[in-house]
Amino acid sequence: MDAKKIIAGGFIGGITLLIVNFVISALIMLVAPYDALTLGGMRPAEDPLILFLFAYPFVLSFAAAIVFDLVKDALHGPPGSKGAAFGAALFLIYTVPSVFITITSMNYPAGFYLEDLLFGAVGFPLIGAIYALIWEQL
Repeated sequence: MDAKKIIAGGFIGGITLLIVNFVISALIMLVAPYDALTLGGMRPAEDPLILFLFAYPFVLSFAAAIVFDLVKDALHGPPGSKGAAFGAALFLIYTVPSVFITITSMNYPAGFYLEDLLFGAVGFPLIGAIYALIWEQL
């Protein structure tokens, strides 16, 4: 494992996912608005633990960077293709089952499901490309 690349990928990917999350959330609020803090099971806004929600993109990015380091040799082609393939795999392994279980088990607004789906569809190929470039350049 290459710790330097994992740390770089984790931080850069985390910042990227945080930005992607904010942009997609803003766009979804224009199309299918909802208030996440009023959904069942959410902590109240006053609860200090809710701040850890902003760490989620970084936790996800560091975990994905470790996985990328483990599977990078199985990915073929130029960095863009490797990143897209890795992002597609993350989307299929993480986003699709997550959205499926949420849709089938929770009665949330359509915007919630759409936001989750778009986050994976946009964010995961993007961080895959970032990882591929980092692993090639560093």
